[in-house]
Amino acid sequence: MNSTVASLRRSLRAATRGVAVAAGGTDAEPAAAAALLSVTCEHAAAGQPRKRQRKSLAAGDDAASTAAAQQAAMAPKRAAKPTAEGPSRALERELWQQGYARVAGVDEAGRGPLAGPVVAAACVVPEHVEISGINDSKKMSPAQRDAIYLQLTSHPDVLWAAKVVEADEIDSINILQAALKAMEGAAADLPTRPDFLLVDGNRLPKGFDPESSRAVVKGDNKSTCIAAASVIAKVTRDRIMEQLHERWPLYNFAGHKGYCVPEHVEAIRKHGPCAVHRRTFAPIKTWFPVEQPDAQVAEGDDKPRQKRKSGKKTAPKK
Repeated sequence: MNSTVASLRRSLRAATRGVAVAAGGTDAEPAAAAALLSVTCEHAAAGQPRKRQRKSLAAGDDAASTAAAQQAAMAPKRAAKPTAEGPSRALERELWQQGYARVAGVDEAGRGPLAGPVVAAACVVPEHVEISGINDSKKMSPAQRDAIYLQLTSHPDVLWAAKVVEADEIDSINILQAALKAMEGAAADLPTRPDFLLVDGNRLPKGFDPESSRAVVKGDNKSTCIAAASVIAKVTRDRIMEQLHERWPLYNFAGHKGYCVPEHVEAIRKHGPCAVHRRTFAPIKTWFPVEQPDAQVAEGDDKPRQKRKSGKKTAPKK
């Protein structure tokens, strides 16, 4: 670039002297110099953009290749992300293309309540079956869940199963292990063995083969088959709690489904726990330690008949 400019300057000075002599006066020298300077600058500038243009095109090609590679790498991650419209069949479609025909979603309902069972469900919605409105059960109204539950459980080509683990077993093995056990049981109870399992959460039950199963965090908001399982599990558990309400109406299980709402906590404080309360959950475990018998609440009783240990203390032997 510097050598080109120097050469142009030398040519300019020589040409300017020649023009001045030919014109017979010094007044022509500035005009000629200006004209030649304009021409040579335009010539110099005209060559430079072509180099820059070539570099820009090369850089653009590199950027496009990099962007394409990044998009290809991100494709599986995008498939696992929830969409604004709710769960999709992207994860299932990915597995179908790999030869897994029956992809089952697995989810549970009822890990957090103070009473009642934890319920898990497994569901296979075949590729040719389209049921609109399937969503994460927590984002649906009871009427919407009931409608989807009916469509899923009555469709001849949809495979499904539900497994219940009761409150006493929850207290015995803890809620996490109870939920994993329910998931494993639901998958095992499917009428036809699935080829692959998509499991809501961040871990797999011990009985699931890692080669043919995958944990999907927030899976009920990403995968249609997991969302379908969440609906079946939720509706199944809600109906169980409504049945338990008929036996123990003092706690209003039909209203809150056993969850830790103020109404339920106050009923426990006032009446004590019944047979389906989880004794290892706070505040029950603090207020009513496990060595105390359950409240003996008969159907229709206004007040439970709760047996407590005697307050008498035995003097230590000397």
